[in-house]
Amino acid sequence: MEIPEVWMQAQASVQAQLDQEVVAEAAELAEAQWSEMTLAARLFQARGKEVVLDVYGSCCSGILIELSASGEFILLQGIDAQTGRAYECLIRTGCINTARGLPRGLAPVAEALSRTRIGFREGSWLRGQRGNRVVLKIHNSSQHVLGRVAAVGRDFIEIETGDGIDVRLVVALSSIISMKVSS
Repeated sequence: MEIPEVWMQAQASVQAQLDQEVVAEAAELAEAQWSEMTLAARLFQARGKEVVLDVYGSCCSGILIELSASGEFILLQGIDAQTGRAYECLIRTGCINTARGLPRGLAPVAEALSRTRIGFREGSWLRGQRGNRVVLKIHNSSQHVLGRVAAVGRDFIEIETGDGIDVRLVVALSSIISMKVSS
């Protein structure tokens, strides 16, 4: 028994209409998922990639090494243009104005991030810098803090600035925009 041509055309028309509805529904779903995407999720997807960041008016570029488990900090590895030496820089994600080099990514990663603890612990990383020379950029300060990491508390870091052992600068972690550690 042969299927009439009219039925074949009707079936093709119905299939085309269903395909259009599926595509439209998928686009609507993707848009809804993108509305849940966070900057932390985008930064997580950029691990191992070269990024260029505007951090409160300062340009920071390098390889994005990792996102902290809290999502509040990233670890960037770069090369100092003047000295050619490698450095690591801890950057507060809330201080990033703009970012280039982040992959387009997929929205479902945002959901996975909310369920999974990822990345390094900023406290552990900071304690590992004890004795290292650092340059701190502090929120609402025009000056950079130069010195060596002397101690790390739960919500502060002590910097030995060379002014004597009893004169350590205590910096609230919440005020740190970035901390550059030269290797």
